[in-house]
Amino acid sequence: MPKPFGSQGLPSLSPPPSPGGRIGFLDRVRGVAILLVVAYHALGAGYGLDQLHWRRFLRDFVDAPQGFVFFTPVTFGWLGVAVFFAVSGFCIHLSHQKARTPGFRNFFLRRFFRIYPPYFAALCFFALLFPLVTMRADCIASFRQFWSHLLLVNNGTSELFYGINPSFWSVVVEVQLYVLYPLLLWFVGRFGWRSALWGCGLLEIGLRLVQSVHCLPDWVLGSPFYYWFSWSVGARLADDYLKGRPLFLARCPLWVWPAAVVGSNLFRPASTLTFVFGALAATKWISYELSRPTAPAAGNLWGRFLTRVGVVSYSLYLFNQPLLGALGSVLETAGAPLHFSPTLRFGVVLIGGGALLILGSELFYRWVEAPSSELGRRICARLARSKASSAAAEKSEVNVLPPSA
Repeated sequence: MPKPFGSQGLPSLSPPPSPGGRIGFLDRVRGVAILLVVAYHALGAGYGLDQLHWRRFLRDFVDAPQGFVFFTPVTFGWLGVAVFFAVSGFCIHLSHQKARTPGFRNFFLRRFFRIYPPYFAALCFFALLFPLVTMRADCIASFRQFWSHLLLVNNGTSELFYGINPSFWSVVVEVQLYVLYPLLLWFVGRFGWRSALWGCGLLEIGLRLVQSVHCLPDWVLGSPFYYWFSWSVGARLADDYLKGRPLFLARCPLWVWPAAVVGSNLFRPASTLTFVFGALAATKWISYELSRPTAPAAGNLWGRFLTRVGVVSYSLYLFNQPLLGALGSVLETAGAPLHFSPTLRFGVVLIGGGALLILGSELFYRWVEAPSSELGRRICARLARSKASSAAAEKSEVNVLPPSA
């Protein structure tokens, strides 16, 4: 198991966080992550295959479809979700610890308005309007699908976990990780970050090692505990950054975790650990950026593009997989050369479909996601003002009471 600490004794190069400040490069990290995910789904839509099959203990490069081996790097695109989990752990802990209102009421309100309304809109679109997965009113299974997704409890079986929109699985796990966040903080307060991470690591990595030799039930594979360490490493880094301690993973070379990602993904017995290594690679990347003397600039065109894609990454994630899959199906039924060339289909889906999705996600962000987040901020601010007014009134009332005899 990778040692979940290693920055002891190293000077912290991170600047003190500014209250309310935004760490700009994180949007570029999100942008890279969502482009990896989109490319991965476009590969599946073009080839009908998104991973090399196994030949005993290694990936089968011999019998792969023509041209598919050339796009092997794209098959790692699913690790964009691991990047999102690490970034989420970092941002959630950072924002909660910097919040002016203590407690978890405002925390869960902000998370609800940030996550759920856009998710609900996408859920209704795919369940009720999108023709490839629109539910039938006479089908009990369809109602079970919808209600389990609506209540964010569809991770008990693979039938429900990947129903309606397969990408929704990570949203459900993410929300459940938010529910576990207070428990993580309790462990940290009681035992410290090192012990808390060891506990989360032993749990997640232990489950993944068991999965490599014996198939675990769906409710375990879909549970937040299967991803708890991968999320918590980002939170640990945020705590180091906030408190000016040596940054988590700062002493680890930058290449170690990407190398572990590649090696584990190509070697079947270790492949269940690839997600963990991806999260650690993302955490190391963030740690490296925080340790730089000056913040990386985003002045060039590519940097600005990644930043904007990162801003709308949640909206893009909610819609990309079913829509790219539908485009691939349409192109497969078209005439030559698209019908005969999966490589050409992949290119059209990735470039054409990806561009349209980014534009659509920009609109969805402006019309749904951003207003929902703003509403959550306003509600939390109003509750904070109300609480402050009540506290001030109680204090003034106490001050005017006559002293007791």
